[in-house]
Amino acid sequence: MNGFQMNRWKVKIILLTALLTLAGCGGGGDSSIEVPKNETPAPIDTSPEAFSFERKTEQALETLITSSSVNITGINSSSPISVIGGEYSIDGGAFSAVSSTVNNQQSVTVRLLSSASYSTSSDVMLTIGDVSETFSVTTHSNLTKFAHELSTDLDARYAVVNQPTKGRVIVSADLKKLTYQAMNAFDYLQEGETTQETIQVTLLGEEENTTYDLSFSISGRSNSSVCDDRTVISLLSNEVGQSLPHIPEENCVRIDASNLSGGNSWSIWTGENGGARPMMLSVLGVDKTDSTLTLLPPVEGQYNLSWCPTSGECIAGFHFYSDMPETKKALDVSLNVHSFHPEDEIYLSVTEDNHADTSGYTYHWIIHNWTGEYNKFVDIFTTENKLKLPISSISNNYDITVVVDDNIVQLDGGFSSVSSGLYGKIKLNINTLGNYKTLSDFVAIRDLNSNKKAPNIVVMIDGDATLYQDNNAIPIVIKAITGSQLTFDLSETSDENGDALRYYINGTLYESSTNRFSFSVTASTYYTICASDGFPWTSEENPCLLFDVIAQ
Repeated sequence: MNGFQMNRWKVKIILLTALLTLAGCGGGGDSSIEVPKNETPAPIDTSPEAFSFERKTEQALETLITSSSVNITGINSSSPISVIGGEYSIDGGAFSAVSSTVNNQQSVTVRLLSSASYSTSSDVMLTIGDVSETFSVTTHSNLTKFAHELSTDLDARYAVVNQPTKGRVIVSADLKKLTYQAMNAFDYLQEGETTQETIQVTLLGEEENTTYDLSFSISGRSNSSVCDDRTVISLLSNEVGQSLPHIPEENCVRIDASNLSGGNSWSIWTGENGGARPMMLSVLGVDKTDSTLTLLPPVEGQYNLSWCPTSGECIAGFHFYSDMPETKKALDVSLNVHSFHPEDEIYLSVTEDNHADTSGYTYHWIIHNWTGEYNKFVDIFTTENKLKLPISSISNNYDITVVVDDNIVQLDGGFSSVSSGLYGKIKLNINTLGNYKTLSDFVAIRDLNSNKKAPNIVVMIDGDATLYQDNNAIPIVIKAITGSQLTFDLSETSDENGDALRYYINGTLYESSTNRFSFSVTASTYYTICASDGFPWTSEENPCLLFDVIAQ
């Protein structure tokens, strides 16, 4: 290497040394060749901030109950998660009991299977990192029953509730829960004494004749009688029509039939000619089988109590008049049926037009549907002023009645209803305890684009050339000789839509290729004859005729 070459290499080494020196000092040069500073990483934290689950009470028996979700915060790394007594779910995923990990800002829910026993608590404990929290679930008392406990359908709803003779049964607005309220009907029970009240229920959507027995156990408690600090007037038996003893306001009355043999129960009616009101004794909290009754008359008016055997005439009567102040007041309420169409839920509500306090009101809902004949499928009580019926995916008709009661005991009624659906007409008799008002409405669920037309029913009777038609609600009287054959001829019945027709006689489907139907005349009776094209026509549209057959 000559001198010139050696000097060139010296210059390159000097320049490279200078560049490296500048870079090391942070001055000038391309930033891409900077050497990053080392940072100390944060310590791993798998201990979340505190979280909690709200306790749930009055829950169904042997049912999976899910908590509300909690958001996990305060961790910077995956934290171990485990559960005892149930399962957990992360961000809405599948529930599992297997230990895993959870990250910051993920949500977690837990669930457990509730106890098979009444009023019993069950717990599931969730642990994340070193933090544990418990979700507690308590089942309902023996006075509450969920409809799905009678069925495999978690959305099951109560259809009919027969009210007990003592106390009452209240159903939730969504028809899924039923609660027995003893009120003061068992005040006569002593502490330690127990009795049972059994009612029958059915479920919506099931066969009408499928019933379930529900039993409720009621225990006596130590309490004082309403008459302990009041004047008690003892009465002798007397006859109807005799001068009535007057019981002054706030005074109690005692009637004693213990010296009379042959009787075993009290019967009560109110007013001069009123019917029997057995629930009045239930409301007063006395035992109608006790031969001696001490009670505070709840309102002003005439009371008639008789000591009676199981059958036959009553043995003795006790009649008096109470001067308690009148408690009756006007009810100003209205029924609202919210608009709906097929596949909508039906919402019913009652409003108090004067905005009165409705906290003590009871609502007795009686609902019929018509699909060729009326069927009462809801007969329940609620303490809420609203009701939600299941979705109806097909056309239907509903006859809605609600009895609004302010629960002030009056001298009339006793929660009951009797209805009949003859020829598409409902006769509904309602009595209730208290000051009440009956509201009603009719709703037809219809597809707005439907062009359906009702069949034109025409009925002829052998031996009579008259054509009977036009859906007249007045019974057609037919005289027939006992032992003869009565034949209804529907061969001229037609349908504008060309639908296939079926014929129902007294609610039973009859089929014949000639559309002629014969019956033996054995006694006077009636026949309701309907032509059906599969569509639920209203009672006004309904293609039916009613024949009143007089046997001669």
